[in-house]
Amino acid sequence: MLVVCPNCKEEFIVGDEVTGECPSCKIKLIFRGEGEIIEKVNIKEIEKKVDEITEGEIKASFLDKILIDNLPIKKDLSELEEKIDELID
Repeated sequence: MLVVCPNCKEEFIVGDEVTGECPSCKIKLIFRGEGEIIEKVNIKEIEKKVDEITEGEIKASFLDKILIDNLPIKKDLSELEEKIDELID
């Protein structure tokens, strides 16, 4: 099936795969069969909206700061790295 990437407009052929990625821009895609309605998405417009949201300074409330400071986050990742090394080997 010939498909067109909604991000970079590159055309490429896929077989029976349901998911994959564009060989040009590497965006993750879902391939639909023929006869199905595929909605076009303007990626640039979405990126613009995300940038608008994230460019402003986010101020956390006093309560949020207390909750964040008390989250049980491990600072030492050596134990996790050792487990990953064991799984890889």
